[in-house]
Amino acid sequence: MNCDFYDNNVIDITGLCCPQDTSVVIAKYPYWIQMYITETLCVPPQKPDVEEINSVNIQVNILRQKVVKTPITTTNLEGKRLTGRKLIVEGQLCQKVVYTALDDEQSVHSAHFYVPFSAYIVVPKEITFGANDIVDSLDINYQVNACVEDLSIKMISERCFLKNVTLLLSAVPTQLC
Repeated sequence: MNCDFYDNNVIDITGLCCPQDTSVVIAKYPYWIQMYITETLCVPPQKPDVEEINSVNIQVNILRQKVVKTPITTTNLEGKRLTGRKLIVEGQLCQKVVYTALDDEQSVHSAHFYVPFSAYIVVPKEITFGANDIVDSLDINYQVNACVEDLSIKMISERCFLKNVTLLLSAVPTQLC
């Protein structure tokens, strides 16, 4: 997928998902959150200055997940409510930026970045699991799926980029703990 930027350069972006692919999962298990991650990424000192960004590759690694107890509330003015359970998710964005350097001797370089994030997904206190068994969410494992819906990147200096990622995390109950 390509994205046009202010200076009309085209940057190749790999690692984006197709949001339609997640629609079926979200319809069956409406346990999800969408988040925006804004980053300033700077190439390491041993790398040459950047003339132009060529491509960005992004992948999401989920490092840890855990269901915790929370208060139970009614719906607030923003339309949100607490069910008594949250799935805490910690992960990292693994990214590679390939760029043309201001160095004529070796013009193409890459830099790798690992940016941590954390989020939570509200899950129900109890879930019907298996043959109509009602199980407390604390006793269920979840598969957390990550979908990078959008990515934009722009140079802000010869060494740094401003990058925004739109990330959709969804949780699917998989088995009893």
